[in-house]
Amino acid sequence: MQDGAISFLPGENGCYSAVKPFARDGGTVNSRHFEDDILDLMHESIFTRALDGRILSWNKASEQLYGWPKEAALGRDTHEFLNTECDVGLDAAQKTLSDAGAWEGSLARQTAEGLEVVVEARWSYLRDTNGDPVAIAETGTDITERRRTEEALRLSEHRYHNLFQAMAASFWELDFSAVDEILRRVYRAGNTDFPRYFRDHPEVIREMMRATRVVDVNDETVKLFGRDGNKEELLHNVDPFWPQESNGDYIAGVLSAVSGANNYSVETKLRAIDGRVFDAHFTACYPPDTMGKGTLLIGVMDLTARNNAFAALDRMRADMAHAARVSMLGELAASIAHEVNQPLAAIATNGAAGLRWLNRPEPNLEEVRTLTDHIVSDARRAADIVARIRGMASSRAPKPVPLSLNDVVSETAQFLRHEIKAHKAELNLALARGLPMVMADRTQMQQVVVNLAMNALQALPQGPGNSRRVNIGTGLQGGEVLLTVEDSGTGIADAHLDHLFDSFFSTKEQGMGLGLPVSRSIIESAGGRIRAGAGTSLGGACFSIVLPAFGAEAETCPLA
Repeated sequence: MQDGAISFLPGENGCYSAVKPFARDGGTVNSRHFEDDILDLMHESIFTRALDGRILSWNKASEQLYGWPKEAALGRDTHEFLNTECDVGLDAAQKTLSDAGAWEGSLARQTAEGLEVVVEARWSYLRDTNGDPVAIAETGTDITERRRTEEALRLSEHRYHNLFQAMAASFWELDFSAVDEILRRVYRAGNTDFPRYFRDHPEVIREMMRATRVVDVNDETVKLFGRDGNKEELLHNVDPFWPQESNGDYIAGVLSAVSGANNYSVETKLRAIDGRVFDAHFTACYPPDTMGKGTLLIGVMDLTARNNAFAALDRMRADMAHAARVSMLGELAASIAHEVNQPLAAIATNGAAGLRWLNRPEPNLEEVRTLTDHIVSDARRAADIVARIRGMASSRAPKPVPLSLNDVVSETAQFLRHEIKAHKAELNLALARGLPMVMADRTQMQQVVVNLAMNALQALPQGPGNSRRVNIGTGLQGGEVLLTVEDSGTGIADAHLDHLFDSFFSTKEQGMGLGLPVSRSIIESAGGRIRAGAGTSLGGACFSIVLPAFGAEAETCPLA
């Protein structure tokens, strides 16, 4: 302690009292000369400053908090030395101290290393024996980390509030603690197979819904589920919002939570408070910190507009596919006539021969019977051709079924015999044995193969001496079923590669530009992919299609 300096000791109720100086020249030492040692034992920062702001004392905790030793702090102006900032302003804090004799609040200061610390401080006047203020004592606690935590929590709550209220999705905060007790009751009764139990007892599912309390909902929920902006009528339980048909989706979400899953998501049916049922995407997350408290946050998105748009898109694709099939049938008119004429001609020939056998003096009934069998067979063949043509010309919703891609290619090859002959072309089939089935619509797959084959035939060069070949092959590629169509034509121009599958793009003068876009739509709707390329072994273009295998996967077989 400096000679002549006033020292202070903490008294009752947080007040401080002044202690007169003691002499160093042999005088009697005041019993309070141990004050510095006592203050150094305190865990809080404690220092005193004169009324003009000069630091008079500085304990060990102050050294640790601010990083300045006592020798560097004594005599310095407090606020200038520590770059003090006060959230209410230093002048306002000083006025409170003057009026009330004390002030407390938070201060931002700078350490010796230039780091900012936040201190929860209390200022009190130190008075002499006459009661006059002679100095100011400050106690301070470092709350930097606590303030950072509070700020992080505030920001987190702010973000949560913004997400909860501002996003264009319905959010619900639920209390499902009572649901846990219902599950425990069911388990204690010896029911360990929860899925089976709830299938047999749907009434318990409804009980769980009634036990799930709605704590809060955002504005979007009120728009989607409520009426007339009334939020309060939603803050009860979730039973009104789950139609009976969605019981299974609700209980699946509950069981996924108790099984330890991180989240649950399903497309289901939900019901607004006015009874309107709509398509919805329901999601729930199960973070451990909230699960332990019995609270849950779920999200709901209305899928009505999306599903309506998808339905309109499917109708548009079906219309485009139908238009492309009708156009293709026009191109195949000669082939159709040829295919139909063959069985009709055979029927006429066999009928005439049968009549001759009957008109003999001794009719040969055995020959007539044989010819009649041929007539029936040819009639069925003609009927099959007509049915296939009607199927391709009809406008109907596709019906995916398991089918053999090899069968589709073989049927198409029979249908194209006249076109192949007219183009003086050679068609080679290389169909792998033992291929798994694919799941697709037969008529649509026939349409794809016919379209690719016709494109290949029309791309073949004209004139004698030119190679005119089309290869159609099937096989396995990475567990998927592969179809390739190659030709010896002129190939695909680089400028056209990126536009082949664009709607209404065509390199043919009379082309509609629908064949390849529709083919891609058909293949993608079956879960497959279609790709165009050039530089094949035949020198022309190559189209390749891969489709997911349906059922057991067959062994890879070399092309036959």
